Amino acid sequence: MKLTRHLAGYLPANLASAMASFGGVYVFTRLLGADEYGRYALMFSVLALIHTATLAPAESAAYRYTAQAKVRGETADHFATVRSLLLRSLLASAFLMILLTVSVAHMPRYLRILPWMAMLLPLGTLLQATLEAHKANQQVGRYAAILSAKLLGGFAIGAIIAWQTHIGAAAPFIGLFCAAALLCIVQLPWLNRMASGGKADPSRRRVYLSYGLPIAAALALDLVLSAADRFLIALFLGEASVGAYAAGYGVADKTILLLCAWAAMAGAPLMLAAFEEHGEVAARKEARGLVSTMLLIGLPAATGLALVAEPLAEALIGEDVRAGATLIIPWIAFAGLMNGLLIHYYTEAFQLAQKTGEQALLMLVPAGTNICANLALIPALGLIGAVLATIGSYALGIALIAWRGRRYVALPMPFGQLARIAVASLAMWPAVALVPDFGSWPELFCKAAAGAVVYIAAAWVIDAGGTRSFMRDRFRTSRAGRTS
Repeated sequence: MKLTRHLAGYLPANLASAMASFGGVYVFTRLLGADEYGRYALMFSVLALIHTATLAPAESAAYRYTAQAKVRGETADHFATVRSLLLRSLLASAFLMILLTVSVAHMPRYLRILPWMAMLLPLGTLLQATLEAHKANQQVGRYAAILSAKLLGGFAIGAIIAWQTHIGAAAPFIGLFCAAALLCIVQLPWLNRMASGGKADPSRRRVYLSYGLPIAAALALDLVLSAADRFLIALFLGEASVGAYAAGYGVADKTILLLCAWAAMAGAPLMLAAFEEHGEVAARKEARGLVSTMLLIGLPAATGLALVAEPLAEALIGEDVRAGATLIIPWIAFAGLMNGLLIHYYTEAFQLAQKTGEQALLMLVPAGTNICANLALIPALGLIGAVLATIGSYALGIALIAWRGRRYVALPMPFGQLARIAVASLAMWPAVALVPDFGSWPELFCKAAAGAVVYIAAAWVIDAGGTRSFMRDRFRTSRAGRTS
């Protein structure tokens, strides 16, 4: 089964991402302190927003049109166009960085982060564009190796700098810059070789922009949906509260999004290839496998995080921000699953049909709703108000995107399998509750192990997500191969 092979191939990259994410929370919440960690979280959100708004169009085109260009024998022209588009896009990101510098000119603690952000933008987009091309070509090993080196290298270097210096929130950005600079030594020649002899065609560039700009807008709005609350928390509750909120988010939301992204890395290219070669019916078949996998690993993970929130926070999160993070982890875990389904599954209908402009317009609704809800709920309820606003906005976004997307590609939601997976996930509750509360890593490992064993057993018994059927088919195939 091709999806299974791709899941296995992308596993190292996702393990690296998990190590960098959890390691970042563990290390930086302790070394930076609540205020500096809050500043880091705010500026990282700004960096992501600038990158997405200005550079994601070329990166999206690198993914969407690489396979098509390969089939048509236009690979060199394709990459030459992508390269020229990246260079033009950097002008827009430079303009936004100038505006940001003017905006924080009176804040020296933020100003010292900006040079590293500015240098990271061109290196980051070069890496991301080439990674998207590797993913579209289904070059799983190359993609996993580069992404793993980028994430783990950036985290390790940043952690060492934060430990050995007093540079504060700039340390993680310096680590990311150093890792990106080293990897670009390999990836820049690769991009130039792929573009060698090609021509940056203006008409092709317009096509790429018409596809990529709406995607960038939609992704930027999703970032607003997931990060605007941090700025409003800073306004109403202060930077230390942002640190607590970001730490809880970094543990819960990142975990679930990593799992959803893992499934999407493996399944989305297969869905795209099926759509291009055989049409909507074939794409829907691949989509069913993708969403079933996403739910099979994402829903129990969200449930498990909610059940072990306290020992998880005690083990991973620094004491300065631990209490607030513990409060929001159970909620954010399920919000992360909703976000994963939104951006890694339901929006695929618009991208397959190349209706990305409508996707961007629709994302205005949950993004705007989130800001309004945060303005109303944060002053009244504090961090929980931000969480409730996020959950409500994601629910609205899923309903709206799924409804409108069915006009182009009717992506399935296997409700029967969803119910079985939910039952298997809930079966973890009594098993986890029986483990004594003895604190930190020992309690976390014991509760996680108990929950995992019960979930796997329950999923097998009720065939949640087709687990038993899949394993039976694999066993028959393996036995037939040995006897032939």
